[in-house]
Amino acid sequence: MKLKILFFLVIALIVSSFDTFDKSDGIENVRSSKITKDEIYEHIKYLSSDKLEGRFPGTAGDSLTYSYIQNEFMKYKVKPAGEIGYLQPFDLVTEVKLAGENEFKISSGDKTDNYTLGTDFTPLGFSGKGKVEGELVFMGYGISAPDQNYDDYKDKNGKEIDIKGKILVIMRYSPGENDPHNNPFEKYEPSRYKTLSARNGEAAGVIFITGPQSGEDVLQKMKYDNVMQNAGLPVISSKREIIENIFRNNGLDLSKIQSDINDSKKSNSFVLNNVKAYMETDVEPVDAKTNNVIGFIEGSDPVLKNEVIVIGAHKDHLGYGLYGSLYKGNDREIHNGADDNASGTAGLLEIAQKISANKKKFGRSVLFIAFGAEEAGLLGSAYFVKSKLFENYNITAMLNMDMIGRLNDNKLIIYGTGTSSVWNSSLDKINHSYNFTITKNPEGLGPSDHASFYTKNIPVLHFFSGTHADYHSPTDDIEKINSEGEAKIVNMVYDIAMDLNNMKGKPDFIKVVSASNENRSMGNVKVYVGTIPDYSYSGEGMKITGAKEGSPADKGGLMSEDIIIKFGNKDVKNIYDYMYAMGEFKPGEEAEIIVLRKNEKVTLKIVLGSR
Repeated sequence: MKLKILFFLVIALIVSSFDTFDKSDGIENVRSSKITKDEIYEHIKYLSSDKLEGRFPGTAGDSLTYSYIQNEFMKYKVKPAGEIGYLQPFDLVTEVKLAGENEFKISSGDKTDNYTLGTDFTPLGFSGKGKVEGELVFMGYGISAPDQNYDDYKDKNGKEIDIKGKILVIMRYSPGENDPHNNPFEKYEPSRYKTLSARNGEAAGVIFITGPQSGEDVLQKMKYDNVMQNAGLPVISSKREIIENIFRNNGLDLSKIQSDINDSKKSNSFVLNNVKAYMETDVEPVDAKTNNVIGFIEGSDPVLKNEVIVIGAHKDHLGYGLYGSLYKGNDREIHNGADDNASGTAGLLEIAQKISANKKKFGRSVLFIAFGAEEAGLLGSAYFVKSKLFENYNITAMLNMDMIGRLNDNKLIIYGTGTSSVWNSSLDKINHSYNFTITKNPEGLGPSDHASFYTKNIPVLHFFSGTHADYHSPTDDIEKINSEGEAKIVNMVYDIAMDLNNMKGKPDFIKVVSASNENRSMGNVKVYVGTIPDYSYSGEGMKITGAKEGSPADKGGLMSEDIIIKFGNKDVKNIYDYMYAMGEFKPGEEAEIIVLRKNEKVTLKIVLGSR
């Protein structure tokens, strides 16, 4: 622990010194105790510059980011409130790498061919670790779709194939890939999904290839998919040519077989006679170190100072698009994240500066938090609310800013308006000075850091100027920021903080009955359960931080800290298993769910809702 603390102190000092001499002094030319568009512009200009390389967690750009925020807090005389000065360090996984031995060979008759890592094959990022050997089975697309009367786990005569202990060759995509606008197999296409069926059938391993009708013979990239649990069996991507040669040696034409499957929408799976494969895979996560940056201004009232208002924004972005990017190009591009979320970080700094200049007016205390690793699943805010730091404060409300730099037509979106009875009257009163056209969303959950506080029964508001075509793309740059519009939003957030400060009592907390979607990235799931995943959990199963009020999960008895290990007849090892298992049900059906609750298995029955 002492070495870890020393490491962070040394890095912070080095980066701080470097940054002091290297960064533009543009902000120094426009400093003001007020919230101004010029200061906002200069903050965003630096935070979204190429020099910071997209502020990806654990990188030099991340270090420069937290150094900048620390330096600003120091200038405002905001007190350090982290575990090490302003910093609250935590670890996360940002990518995977090869480790140990990774081998692939195929024996056909008396001949054994060894293949080259990186050229002929590569493990996939979610591959399990291990050595396996078994008969080779061609499983078509590896899809079992009862709704389409299609099952690759049966041969062309409809007889089920025993895959236990065998290695499966599976083509990417689906028999409906040629019609992307009307593809009934789309939800079955993800490689993770296909490995779930293979694992449930006790296959030894999986080899993915790109079919001859599906495009170039290229290897899939070994990427981290933001889930720490692996697939539970070795999984590789292989060059198609290797499998085509085996087919030819057996008098088979892979291209014709794929065409027939696509045309007929009928399976044609089979065991490859006298062909065995050997695979060894070893992929391990790469740990990165990042932090939350936390500052504190103590209230001036001897009693009210024990009540704390949190104002937050996330400081991280996507770097070069290692995860979360919507960029479709092939070039390596920096995702600068001017709006997402240099804009919110700039707002946080401006409010900290103004409150510091007016701290005698604040009887209540204020905690300022620049969260790390929000883009990886709200990891920074989740880490904070589980920490002892959180327990040290009597937090009365949380105000969050995420993407507030693109105000258009004076339209502002505010989430969390139903989480306290005080919000609507406060917002309406304060908006008389701004005349925003406000869209109010009562829910306290959502894809930003306020959600972590809502799960702890804290009233929240989340400010958002709207999405745009540059979201999670390299084109989210300073030139598109409306700094004048952002200054209006940030001034409003300040006024709401002041209104909270002036209230006689703490704002009440209301759990909002929600009909919102489960996990927006899993768009093919049609049923609604209402669980809130814990993305920081690295063990086996799918841990939840709670259930949405009034949801099927809530009514069925799911509780915070439950770990879902089975959904219906499917074992759940990770969030992907959970989502795919949900996809096999229809709204209105009852699902039996097994959870681990304080290390004991609990069986629950839940009537599934509709999205």
